[in-house]
Amino acid sequence: MNKTTTIALVLLSFTHVNIHAQDGVRMPDPYEQLSNQEIATLKKQAISFFSAAEPAVKTASQSIVNVNISGKRVAYGTVVTNNQGKVAILTKWSEISNPRRSINISTVKGKSYSANVDGVYPEHDLALLSSDAPLKPLDLKKMSNPELGSFLAVARPDGKVDGIGVVSVMSRSLREKDKAYLGVMMDFSKAGKNGVPLMRVMPDSAAKKAGLRNGDIVMSVNQMPIVGAIELRNLLQRLVPGSETTILYRRNGDEKVATVKLGSRADNAGIKRVPRKRMERMQRMGTSINRVRSNFPNVVQSDIPINPEDTGAPVLDLDGKLVGITIARSSRIKTFITPAETLLRVLASDPNPVTHVDKNRLQSNLLEEANKSSNSGEGPAARIRRLLGDFDK
Repeated sequence: MNKTTTIALVLLSFTHVNIHAQDGVRMPDPYEQLSNQEIATLKKQAISFFSAAEPAVKTASQSIVNVNISGKRVAYGTVVTNNQGKVAILTKWSEISNPRRSINISTVKGKSYSANVDGVYPEHDLALLSSDAPLKPLDLKKMSNPELGSFLAVARPDGKVDGIGVVSVMSRSLREKDKAYLGVMMDFSKAGKNGVPLMRVMPDSAAKKAGLRNGDIVMSVNQMPIVGAIELRNLLQRLVPGSETTILYRRNGDEKVATVKLGSRADNAGIKRVPRKRMERMQRMGTSINRVRSNFPNVVQSDIPINPEDTGAPVLDLDGKLVGITIARSSRIKTFITPAETLLRVLASDPNPVTHVDKNRLQSNLLEEANKSSNSGEGPAARIRRLLGDFDK
């Protein structure tokens, strides 16, 4: 790693001060290659970077509260207007879902108020709270749909910037039934400007039905050149099952075109997945992640480094327009944001009442997830008990 790359990585790491190391896993320390003077310079630059972004979060910060349980902040809450025109607080449901603990909110001035859960939107892991606190709702209609690579900033109640990052992947569904499935294994070790070879075309897959074979070299998908895993992944994440995709490939020196009707990952139970324990270790490398961090109907992905308790906060572009709210830290490099347009659509409907039905729904979702990862060594029942945690206490 050269010094220029090291300095860039260090500066990015300073965009959030709370970096947690996983027990037993030593993460690379980019500071080791830098002098004390270089580190001090980078700290000043990071502070300047955050200060320069503060005007973008100034308005939104006035509509954020701390959501607390037993005196500890477990999430942020964004003040909104519900479908009855009343002021409400939108926050992450799974972080406050223990029905035997009281919830309160606190403002930047240090005042605390009791809060009640008026309802939930379980698909989005969102809860709607009410409180007697004098709160100012955020105008969700002043929204932005940022392009890939656009800078984003997370607001804090004190008017400071909680985290900075970029749009990594445009809005998409994380539900298995909504994920497009091509059905190939590619040899990315041999990828290059001439395409990516297919190591294996899965039986009964969309690619197989379209006539693709082992050894074919994929050159482009929907006229987008494919030279590596990132291009293909990002493209498939924007497509939906059932859509027709044009693939340009080369076989024995001849260029050919195949029209593929994409399948769904949910319809292909035999897809080889990374074992659950290994996946969780990969996701946790050097950070803390949210318990509920997938299966959302629509999210924007970013690399903003937040903590699990930073969910529920507004995310703005650098012009101060609302992009959405943080809904999950999924891995060291993944933070999911529920887009503003989705929030408007959700808030236009009535939330589900908080009853035992919500617990049963959560148990059902966790059972489905546990069954998918039966090779992890942890039984479904044990996994459900661990993930449900405080529900039964």
